[in-house]
Amino acid sequence: MMKQLTALLLCALLALAPALAEGGAILDGRWLNADIQGNVTEDTPAELKDDFGLFVNKDWILQAQIPAGESKTGTMEDVMRTLKDRQIALMKDDSLTGHDAELVRKLYALVSDWDYRDAQGVEPAMPVIEALRRIDSLEAVTAYLCDRSNLKRNYPLAMAVGADFIDPDIYITQIGTPALMLQDSAEYTQRTQAGELYATMYEQLGTYVLTRLGYSEDEAAQVIENAFALDALMAEHVKPMATHYQADYFASLLNYYSPEELQALAGDFPILDMLQAYGLKVGQRFLVTEPDYIAALPQIYTEENAALLRDWMTLKAALAMGTMLDRETYKQVEAISNALMGVTGESSDDDNALQSVLNMLPVPMDNLYIQAYCTEQQRQDMLDIIGDVVAYYRTMLESVDWLGDETREKAIEKLDNLRVNAVYPDALGDWSALDFAGMEDGGSLLAANAAVQDYVNGLQSDKIDTAVDKDKWDQLTMQTAQVNAFYNPQNNSINIMAGILSGNIYNEDMSYAQKLGGIGTVIGHEISHAFDTNGSQFDKDGAISNWWTAEDYAAFQARAAKLAAWYDGFIPWEGASYSGQQVQTEAIADMGGMKCLLAIAAQQENFDYDAFFREFATVWRMQSLPAYLVTLVASDTHPMRYLRTNATLAQFDDFIDFYGIQPGDGMYVAPEDRVAVW
Repeated sequence: MMKQLTALLLCALLALAPALAEGGAILDGRWLNADIQGNVTEDTPAELKDDFGLFVNKDWILQAQIPAGESKTGTMEDVMRTLKDRQIALMKDDSLTGHDAELVRKLYALVSDWDYRDAQGVEPAMPVIEALRRIDSLEAVTAYLCDRSNLKRNYPLAMAVGADFIDPDIYITQIGTPALMLQDSAEYTQRTQAGELYATMYEQLGTYVLTRLGYSEDEAAQVIENAFALDALMAEHVKPMATHYQADYFASLLNYYSPEELQALAGDFPILDMLQAYGLKVGQRFLVTEPDYIAALPQIYTEENAALLRDWMTLKAALAMGTMLDRETYKQVEAISNALMGVTGESSDDDNALQSVLNMLPVPMDNLYIQAYCTEQQRQDMLDIIGDVVAYYRTMLESVDWLGDETREKAIEKLDNLRVNAVYPDALGDWSALDFAGMEDGGSLLAANAAVQDYVNGLQSDKIDTAVDKDKWDQLTMQTAQVNAFYNPQNNSINIMAGILSGNIYNEDMSYAQKLGGIGTVIGHEISHAFDTNGSQFDKDGAISNWWTAEDYAAFQARAAKLAAWYDGFIPWEGASYSGQQVQTEAIADMGGMKCLLAIAAQQENFDYDAFFREFATVWRMQSLPAYLVTLVASDTHPMRYLRTNATLAQFDDFIDFYGIQPGDGMYVAPEDRVAVW
């Protein structure tokens, strides 16, 4: 059966691949989508003035190999590989001492000892399945979801703890909508290629895992049908993803309820009981991101839909447990997923083990990495570049001609209050209170996962209604051992993680021009987020606040709309559309960051612009499988990587003039057609 499913998935993917590979041209044929594996051949023209990204990266593209078990490769992925190799070495290092190392080794043993996992088989999951099978009424659904002893409870809503959007000095419980199987509620009325991929994934994975856990094929088919039926009912009341990119999105989230008001909104749906069963205490008030959904729950959570609720929970639980059981189950789940995404080969056991350890023990693993690999030199380099970037932004804000004085003053005030988290925290996170049963005590990976989740929920519950320490680096929400840098609007901070500081993004031996073209443009990009379409809605303290005059905000939105419209014109592949609004904030930041770094470069004597521009193009090179790009274009808020190079550089005279680019060249965009917001 599994060979047949895999073959069907491969056939579907092969039918999709030519559609992606045939139509790489965008707009007037300016650039080829060089991100898709196979789109670039030896015969593909690669002229500097027509397609700078392809010119710089063609030789690399032609020889690039996507690793076994993966869906893409590129500079970012190379840096991720370096990070993984370092973390795997730490995970397997028996000489490390302390509670963090002990937790990591205990979990690594549970994950990596296939003989032990095979001996347990699927038995660790059977209490979950048996409890779900016993559900025969809405009362039984409620009893299951409100019993903390049941593992893998899946609620028809999301619950989390975070800083309040209006008063970011206080932690508040946030109530949101559940994760839909097709990712976007719009998929339930108009299915796209991405929706088809997600639907196939749930159907094929669900069929296998459920039958592995004792369901007949007919029973599994009914569970999946019911799960999708409930998902469709919920999707009717969940806002589509497109609304998340609208200018008023954050303002739409500001819906506050007392416990009594929240229960009244939810009607007969036992929302407060479920909250406490999840491990979160009832706070003084709640932030409800989509009240209409919570108000609709009484119409969804009914006796008539009890079987649908049970089967939705069953499918979710089965898929969550599939990778935590024996080798046969794990490998078949991986094989189905890989076939669907066009991935060849298998990821290594060490890679798989590391992923489990990172998912379950993010803070202990992060502590080991900091102690082994972080240096003061890295931190100082980042602080120096951040200082240069901030200094430029002050100059930019002082001189930009479309801002009025009142808005300009608020923007500079926000910049002056920017918090900086560079490379690693001053104090390591403390998870000394966590423990779980290891192999020597007959533990299972599933039970360990539940223990960790309860521990994390307890940490989050303790925060509710308490003060936020904005100067504290919270490793639970931002591990430094990740290939990432980001701006956090809720505490007005720039965050540069240690994991991104290697390879072609940053190393101590790079020239200054290369550092600016690599990590420098990343830092410039992230600080730009303070003034993009999202960040511009938060003030210096991280609160959602309108600090713009009406005239200035209208001018800002007009510039942002022009950028979005330009990106709307790109065609990722023949027959596919592109959403400028979806990638708007990241594109604004790409261009704002580049403008900043070019201004810094202009202050340097004999600056090496060629090295700078080539380094920038190198950072964003990528080769990906077609199916991966389908899901990426459907959901990623970043422009495709070839656009992050070409569409960004084409906005600036420094680039155009340095290479002598003229009207008619592919990299030329006339000044009146340029779309950089800042």
